[in-house]
Amino acid sequence: MLGTATGALLLLAGPASAHVRVFSDGAKEGSPATLRFRVPSEKADVTTIRFEVALPKGVTPTAVPSASGWTRKEIPSRKGGPIHIMWTATAGHELEPDAHRYFDVRVGPLPKKPTLAFDVTQTYSDGSVVKWNERQTGNEEPDFPAPVLVLEAGAAKAEQEREQQKQKAAPQPTTTGTDDRTRAAATARNASSDTTSWIPWTVAAAAVLGAGTVVAVRRRPAPGESGPTPR
Repeated sequence: MLGTATGALLLLAGPASAHVRVFSDGAKEGSPATLRFRVPSEKADVTTIRFEVALPKGVTPTAVPSASGWTRKEIPSRKGGPIHIMWTATAGHELEPDAHRYFDVRVGPLPKKPTLAFDVTQTYSDGSVVKWNERQTGNEEPDFPAPVLVLEAGAAKAEQEREQQKQKAAPQPTTTGTDDRTRAAATARNASSDTTSWIPWTVAAAAVLGAGTVVAVRRRPAPGESGPTPR
């Protein structure tokens, strides 16, 4: 997959790809990566015999895969300086004019920066040295630009936003429904209590009225019955 992505980038790069370039498939802030340096041999009459990369601060190598026909050496940093990785061609494996090859370096989590620039030194068989370390300050590319890796900060941010959306979409515990049900139940109990408290009074009033009716009925003279004789 890395080779395919790198090949596609080379096709799109055009003539400027003749300079030393660095690629990394899916490199993003805070994640480990495999850096792939493309090294062309640009001089017409001599070969490339050595290639050296200075890793920027915060980039730590974890492994350096072998490169057929080339020896590799890691040079530790001195006084907080960069770590250097150096490849040297064995006899018969020098990089011929107009040819190119790749050198890989596996590194730990990348620092939180939008871009990483690498200082590179290329040595030819005639003893000449080319330093690819110039930073681009305007629209025009310098003669010996430092290879720059653009990190996919957007990918990391998108992943963080996806996680936040997942958290928002997940059911959240709430007491609103419980409180509403509790209040409804309390209201029903109060209504029931109020209704129940009226029942004894209603029954008592009905009893009194009933008793009065019975007395009145009992005290009513029967037909044909005369009242008390006046004295």
